[in-house]
Amino acid sequence: MAYSDRTHESNRIADGGEPQAPASVPKYVREGVEAQDSSTLREIAAWCEELADYREQRSVEVDDEEELVDVENDGGDESAGTTVIKKVPCGKENCSTCPHGPYEYRVHREGKDLKWEYIGPVQGES
Repeated sequence: MAYSDRTHESNRIADGGEPQAPASVPKYVREGVEAQDSSTLREIAAWCEELADYREQRSVEVDDEEELVDVENDGGDESAGTTVIKKVPCGKENCSTCPHGPYEYRVHREGKDLKWEYIGPVQGES
């Protein structure tokens, strides 16, 4: 857990009362978690850490016709996304210069799906 996360966590329990879920946690998740005993809560916490680590380390995959040039994880913050540089085909039959690029994308995860945001051509490349 990062220092800022610990600070945020301590602020939620500073009054000595029961810790409050972050506002970003959906109600259905919060209610399900609050209904668990201490042992199960610890198991859930360990699983959540493992799942977050897995998702942060899981590689970005591209289609067969695409060429992955570079992947840079932006500090482990999944919400910030990952910068991906790739070359992509144009879709025209018999194109002698495919794939084209490289192009920069910002990739972030929404559940199990990857969402790709096109940034633009990589500067200094054709």
